[in-house]
Amino acid sequence: MSVTRFLDPSILRSIANIELKARLLVEGLYASRHRSPYYGFSVEFVDHREYAPGDEPRTIDWKMLARTERYFVKRFEMESNMNVVCLLDASRSMAYRPSGGERLTKLEYACYLTASLAFLVHRQQDAPGLVTFDQDLREFVPPKQGQRHLYTLLAELESLEARGETNLARVLDTIGQRLTRRGIVLLISDCYGPPARVVDGIRHLVARGHDVVVFQTMDHDEVTFPFQALTTFRDMETGGQLMSDPLRQRPLYLERLERFRGAIAAGAIACGADYRFVDTAQPIETVLKDYLLYRRERAR
Repeated sequence: MSVTRFLDPSILRSIANIELKARLLVEGLYASRHRSPYYGFSVEFVDHREYAPGDEPRTIDWKMLARTERYFVKRFEMESNMNVVCLLDASRSMAYRPSGGERLTKLEYACYLTASLAFLVHRQQDAPGLVTFDQDLREFVPPKQGQRHLYTLLAELESLEARGETNLARVLDTIGQRLTRRGIVLLISDCYGPPARVVDGIRHLVARGHDVVVFQTMDHDEVTFPFQALTTFRDMETGGQLMSDPLRQRPLYLERLERFRGAIAAGAIACGADYRFVDTAQPIETVLKDYLLYRRERAR
């Protein structure tokens, strides 16, 4: 199967004219159209300063010398690559598929999100990266520019299988130590685990200077709990089973789910991260476009 399977043309068209921008102007965080606060020699002229011994002759403005008979050098705005790392949950809980099979699994949905965002980052000449995980880091594709690198990332998504249990708190702590350069970190996960520990992991990433975005992704069945008949429910990660009457348990389930979602959302936002809840019944292009437009408007 082609490595471009997760590059859906309809999704790419929906975000064709939108950029993913970093929120803060920090060293090494902006690329191409993302400016750094430091001066260097690049493509956009800023101003002049007087020549000083040791300056490179190629930076001298000879026209200014002809007009003023004094030596000035040109200063340009330095530009550098922005790293954007997709942190993708590939644990067994992400493999849930509705009985009708009419929707993507959470992992398939997340792969389309990741591929689209990686393509967007590549197109704006920044550096996409990918980390897959379950209870530990599984694969780490460091951020890099170039089409060959993009295909490497897409091939990794194509071969990805859901397996293992989730330990998101441990993974967030580990990746915080591995990512030595600040950038954007996109977490795509159902975020299963103790909310306080998950939020602590997000807080550590933000404290290290990363711009963190959380896409908490759940299947529509998990969100609505539509089951009617007496059902045996199986934990996809531990294998534990429980027979229950879903009509009686539905109010309690929805209350606990809302409490869990609220804890993750409130904690992430309090840390300074962006948060989006994603229901797999939502069109992927709508989720992406809405978030990118929100981010663009906020930047203005």
